[in-house]
Amino acid sequence: MTSDLAKTPAAAEPVVPRRKSELTRERLILAAAKVVGRVGYDKASSSRIAEEAGIAAGGLYYHFGTRQALLDELLPSLGEQMVAYVVDHIKHLPWGLEREVASFRAYLEYLADNPEFYRVFSEARVYAPAAYARNFDRTLRDFESALRVQCRKGFLKIGEKDLPLAAHFLTGIRNYVSQMYLDASPPKSVEVGDAVRLYRQLLSGGVFVA
Repeated sequence: MTSDLAKTPAAAEPVVPRRKSELTRERLILAAAKVVGRVGYDKASSSRIAEEAGIAAGGLYYHFGTRQALLDELLPSLGEQMVAYVVDHIKHLPWGLEREVASFRAYLEYLADNPEFYRVFSEARVYAPAAYARNFDRTLRDFESALRVQCRKGFLKIGEKDLPLAAHFLTGIRNYVSQMYLDASPPKSVEVGDAVRLYRQLLSGGVFVA
């Protein structure tokens, strides 16, 4: 697979001024994600981001006002991209265990292709806390909503009162599996098959002998 973050808007086709402005903003967001992925938020200077985007440094301030305003856009933008990737890979599947397992697989595949996302996400808690909080709340709402559908269709062994806690559990698995691979020094390749196999086992039957 090719990296989603590596895709920058094509400049070959003529565009109207408003669309051109949108493309430049998108290019700056993707460039900032790459820079943060390499050096972190604290070292992602305006000049580095502008150079990565291939525009003059003043362009960043024209489109975002401040460097922080751009950094605050990273997690929401990449989060939407990741969710769209996952949805595209599960939308054809029926509800049930395999749909949730496929969701986990798609998330890990996205991380493997876009390792920048993990650093953007993990460091946002310190460097873009408002964006982190919004993303966290949205992730949990989306997860709980999906679990509610699974529950009402009879695919879960738990009741609706337990869904908020279950959403936290399953989100936590994603976060800590990501950390295991991408926080390692040096970062490890994401072993999608192994992680998916154990995830399916945990959800379907558990790992302990009763």
